[in-house]
Amino acid sequence: MRKKILIATDASLYSRKAMEYATSLAASIGKVDFVLLHVQPMVSQYLAEDAMRLPKVKQELTRVNKKNETISRQLLEECKSFLVSRGVDAGCIAIETQARKGGIAEHILQIAEDRSFDAVVVGRRGLSGLQELFVGSVTTSLLNHSRVIPVWVAGGPFVPDKVLVAVDGSSQSLRTVDHLAYIFSGNGTVRFEFLNIEPLLSRICEIDTTVSETTELEAAILTSNQKCISDFSAQALTIFANAGIEKDRIRFHTLKKQLLTGKAIVDYAQKEKFRTVVIGKSGAGGSSDIGKVAKYAVQKLSDDTVWVVP
Repeated sequence: MRKKILIATDASLYSRKAMEYATSLAASIGKVDFVLLHVQPMVSQYLAEDAMRLPKVKQELTRVNKKNETISRQLLEECKSFLVSRGVDAGCIAIETQARKGGIAEHILQIAEDRSFDAVVVGRRGLSGLQELFVGSVTTSLLNHSRVIPVWVAGGPFVPDKVLVAVDGSSQSLRTVDHLAYIFSGNGTVRFEFLNIEPLLSRICEIDTTVSETTELEAAILTSNQKCISDFSAQALTIFANAGIEKDRIRFHTLKKQLLTGKAIVDYAQKEKFRTVVIGKSGAGGSSDIGKVAKYAVQKLSDDTVWVVP
């Protein structure tokens, strides 16, 4: 089955990194179609209302809109040429420009959801001023508002043997596995490492206990985590096997309990030089907003790419 990837673009270096990541990943995905999207600058609502009753304002607004569309299409053609220069078949690339309506992040995600894209790829930051697109607040908004579409925040190139998947055994982690299995289904080169951080008692509950009670509780938590990850690993292997991904390309690793889960994941990713880190949006807590761990990973892994899966 062909994958559908939406690349949100502007003229910034960070947008170029998103395209570089997408093209380097394409060789490992196989059959993939890209849509390059550029959202034009927003026209003031007051100006739009005036244009409905004042002919001169309407004429000027029409001129501005046409200019914005022309500039946008020129940018998109340049982006398409860049993808082609990096080996992507021109027939697998579509370009699209749209006038902005409301928030940029919501606009992009609505398109992605309406057309069932498999992921949205974005750069970390974008242009400033009136052409602002991917500043940190917009990236955060994309991550917060995405309910079903994974958002890939691109920082560095894709490396087939350097994909780290942070998991906690939750249903959110299984959704992450489903996404990975679908994206890389049938691929024979990509290798995955699943990383679990042992939970701390202090992160689970706040209770007044004696030393002996604390020791017993901590032992029970670790035993429960081991069983949870064991069950999760069996399910993950089944999902991957059904996608044609062999068991010998998958490694499961657990780190001893750490004070800060996000920092432990980031430190491990940087130490082992993973270039793509995949993480659930909210973890076991199930919040609709991006969780602390995912947010920390996106912020700190600035030279790498982080997939955030809802």
